[in-house]
Amino acid sequence: MGQLFDALANNYDGWYLAPASRFADRVEKDAVLGYLEIKDGMSVLDIGCGTGNYTLLLSRQGLRVTGLDISPGMLARARAKAEEAHLDVELLQGDATALPFGDNSFDAVLSVSALEFMPHPDKVLREAYRVLKPGGRLVVGVLGQDSAWGRYYADKVRRNPGSVFSQAKLYTLEELRSAMPGAGVQARAVLFTPPDFDYTNEQAAAELENAARQDGRTDGGFICAMVIKG
Repeated sequence: MGQLFDALANNYDGWYLAPASRFADRVEKDAVLGYLEIKDGMSVLDIGCGTGNYTLLLSRQGLRVTGLDISPGMLARARAKAEEAHLDVELLQGDATALPFGDNSFDAVLSVSALEFMPHPDKVLREAYRVLKPGGRLVVGVLGQDSAWGRYYADKVRRNPGSVFSQAKLYTLEELRSAMPGAGVQARAVLFTPPDFDYTNEQAAAELENAARQDGRTDGGFICAMVIKG
C-alpha cells in the first residue's frame, strides 16, 4: 500500500485545487474538527497523515502533532510543507496496526480518508484506541459508500481497475459506527452535493448541504465518527 501512495505523492495536493475538492475539504474539516474539540496544547496523533493536510492544520493551531503514514513519498511531501511553513511536527513512517507508542499517549487521535485503504481496519482502530488517553477523543473520517461520491469512485474503478480506489473499502454510516471501539459512538454524514455539481456556485452548494443535514440524511460522501475513551 505504501508504494501505491508513493506514486501519488508528488501530485496528491493538486486534488485540492479544483472547486469541488475545495468545497469537500471544507465540509470534511468542519465535521472532523467539530468532533475533535481542539484545546490548547493538546497532543494529537494523525494516523495515515499523507501529505499533512490535517497534521499541518493542527500544528498551525498550536497543538503538538505527530503524523504517521506508511508511505515514505507522502511523508517526504509533508516534511517539505512543514519546513516551508516553519512548523514543528513529528512525522513518522509506520504501520498503523502496530503503533510505536505506549498506551494512553495522546490527548486525541484522528484518521481521515485513510482507514478505507488499510487492509486490517479493525486492528488499526484497536491500536488508535490503545494509544488514546482516557477522556480523549478518537475521530475517524472515511469516504461514504452509500452516496453519489461512492458511486463515482466505484465507476472510476470500473473504468480503470488500476485506480487507487480499487484498493478502498468504503463504509456506510452504520458500518463505521459499528466498527468504532468503545461505547457511546457518535457519527454523522456530510458532503451531500454530488461530484458533478457546479461548485463554482458556492452558495448553492452550501444551501444543498445544509438542507440535507437538516433532513437527517445519512447518504453523504464523507462519514465521520467519534468516541471518547472511558
